[in-house]
Amino acid sequence: MLKYSIAIFVFLTAVMLYSCKDPISGQYENLPPNTNLSLFPDSTIAPGTTLKTIRWWGDDPDGIVKGFRISFDSVNWGYTEKNDSTFVLHINGDDSTFRFFVASVDDKGLIDPTPATNLYPVQNSPPEVEFYPATNIPDTTYPVATFKWTGTDPDGNENIRYYQYSLNDTNNFRRIPGNTTILTLTKDSGLVLNSENVFYLRAEDDAGALSPIIRMPDTSGHWYVREVKSRVLLIKDMPLGEFNTASLYFPVALDTVRFDILDIKSNNGALIPKIVNPMFVETMKLYQVVIWSANRGNLSTDNANFELAQNSVPFYLLSGKKIFFTTGLPNAETQQEGNLINFAPIDSISNCTISLVNSNLNLINSDTTYPVLRTSFLIQRVRGIKPTIPPALILYRLPISTICQQNTIVAIKDSELNPKSIVMTLPVYYLNGDVNASKDLFRKIFSEFGLN
Repeated sequence: MLKYSIAIFVFLTAVMLYSCKDPISGQYENLPPNTNLSLFPDSTIAPGTTLKTIRWWGDDPDGIVKGFRISFDSVNWGYTEKNDSTFVLHINGDDSTFRFFVASVDDKGLIDPTPATNLYPVQNSPPEVEFYPATNIPDTTYPVATFKWTGTDPDGNENIRYYQYSLNDTNNFRRIPGNTTILTLTKDSGLVLNSENVFYLRAEDDAGALSPIIRMPDTSGHWYVREVKSRVLLIKDMPLGEFNTASLYFPVALDTVRFDILDIKSNNGALIPKIVNPMFVETMKLYQVVIWSANRGNLSTDNANFELAQNSVPFYLLSGKKIFFTTGLPNAETQQEGNLINFAPIDSISNCTISLVNSNLNLINSDTTYPVLRTSFLIQRVRGIKPTIPPALILYRLPISTICQQNTIVAIKDSELNPKSIVMTLPVYYLNGDVNASKDLFRKIFSEFGLN
């Protein structure tokens, strides 16, 4: 029994001594990883869109998978450490089939020699296009028209390669790049003057598939394009009840100058282009001088469209053009923001209001090269301005009032020589007590603006 116990002890000791040695002896062979796709090669894959998401994974029997090599031709390979990716598969026809390869790479750099692979049939879907909401073109314009749209493609919006547009027929489409979503057309672009026009648009994807054609105006409508006939544009921004007074005044006061008219008050401003910049700005730029004429500003409905002016006139002036802006100011005495008229050197608007300016009252021409103007109507609730000096120069004041001793400046220009903007805080068509003075006023303004 003792001999048996000694033998067992010797055996166990030998086993323990042997187990303490390095278990690896000789050369170790790294085994390659294995790769799998989320869909097995014998799976039936229904045709899908050209925007394809493919998933894969790998395992390594003696290590870890660090990344994957991927390819669509087994010749040109890319590398990724992700387990999935979304591909845009570009095709030339309605459908096609792509073979995808993926091979795992382990932490020793060994690549799966038998990449996982599968066929992916795809079917192209045509794109769609629609005009940007609330950008309908007015029913009448001068020869500037801006269109804005959005395009979508079920296979990925980046698949839209071109947009195609045409004027007045669907036989002569022109291509523009697929990253263009706004277009301004002019007479040189093919707008037909003194005639009805219609704009057609469609999208084209990488495979040549076309969207349905859309049109502006929609249904069977057209819009009318007026010819520019002068260098002066009169923007009528007064209430409809003042149209008759203004219509009698301007043809007489501007008797030596031809002018076009843009009415931005009728039908709730239906003739204002919905895309202010560039369409409204470029419309103004068709003219060397703009006369922007508004009313007294007693009520909210009487106010000039200051927001439209703020968003357009600065760009117009940057192009070297000139403006005479004539309007009453808002009824709220607390309104003191100089940037209400952000295109003239106005520091602030007076919080003092002259409740009534009588008719047959002569304005004081602080610049004596300007004519003495006389009021032809009672003007209610007049407010003055405080100009920034320099460079602003005062043109007209009201006679001193017991209410507003120092706040009666009602007209300025932005510089002594070559002014770009003249601002008057009264409706000019209320200053027709002396018809000859009204004519002289505009002759002087046009002379200042270099319009001979």
